[in-house]
Amino acid sequence: MNKRLLSACAGALVAFSALAADNAAQTDWFQAARIGAFMHFLPGGAAQLAQVNDFDVEALAQQLEGMGAKYFVFTLGQNSGWFNAPNATYDRITGYQPGERCAKRDLPLELCHALHAKGIRLLLYLPCQTPNRDARAQKAFGLPQGPKDQPLDLAFAKQWAAVIHEWSARYGDKVSGWWFDGGYQHIHFNEELARLYADAVKRGNPKALVTFNPGVKLIRYTQAEDYTAGELNEPFSVVPTSRWVNGSQWHALTFLGATWGKRDVRQPTGRWREWFQKVAAQGGVVTLDLGPNWDPKTGPIGAIAAEQAQQFRAIARP
Repeated sequence: MNKRLLSACAGALVAFSALAADNAAQTDWFQAARIGAFMHFLPGGAAQLAQVNDFDVEALAQQLEGMGAKYFVFTLGQNSGWFNAPNATYDRITGYQPGERCAKRDLPLELCHALHAKGIRLLLYLPCQTPNRDARAQKAFGLPQGPKDQPLDLAFAKQWAAVIHEWSARYGDKVSGWWFDGGYQHIHFNEELARLYADAVKRGNPKALVTFNPGVKLIRYTQAEDYTAGELNEPFSVVPTSRWVNGSQWHALTFLGATWGKRDVRQPTGRWREWFQKVAAQGGVVTLDLGPNWDPKTGPIGAIAAEQAQQFRAIARP
């Protein structure tokens, strides 16, 4: 190996070490947590938006505490066009009235308070663009209209970053991190947009963690991220060799039920626990998606199914 190549390798190693050291300061709490829960609570219309008012934050907080979850990731919104919290910037750009698409109840803020009292951190989920099932919102933000992810550009991203920042400024250090979905290469998501969104988050809380999802894979995707998005459908063959993926905290997100948002269990507890212990032993972090209850006849709105809560508790135990 010649001297020039040796020097380049040494330089890369120093840069990686510095990146990992800097990220450690931000992500130590996350790595120490080892495991958290995720919930897709996504109103699909006006009737379900009204159920945001019925969401029982105290019941959910008690469940999460009993399960041993150290943090909780909650959806602000996704594709349908209805959101779980007010946002005046979104209303102004789209022309919707307050409460028409963004809930008047600030559910994430109430979750912040209920979870904080139990030592559980809150993270939030949001797509990298406006709802792809709301043509009015797409048009208002300058995107092509149609029920699919649309190509992004800087002009759009600056507007979406303003929406993000309203939430991040309101919640401040009450929200410990963000998981951004749909940051795909085929819609032109890139480092510039990632930095823009990360800045919108960190102006609200400089210590907030952020990641951007490239699809179903576990990689370091952007230089702006603090941890890997790590979306996995079949996780059991994916185990870290160290805490870091090119300086990003190793993290996997997968679903406990049949698929995202379901309330059943798809694998034996022993298999989950064996995989989780391997991941945690190498400094990795695991987030498990759990389905919310929408039916008041079967329990509190937003509650986790007893079968899933029991399995999560068994997986998470020391």
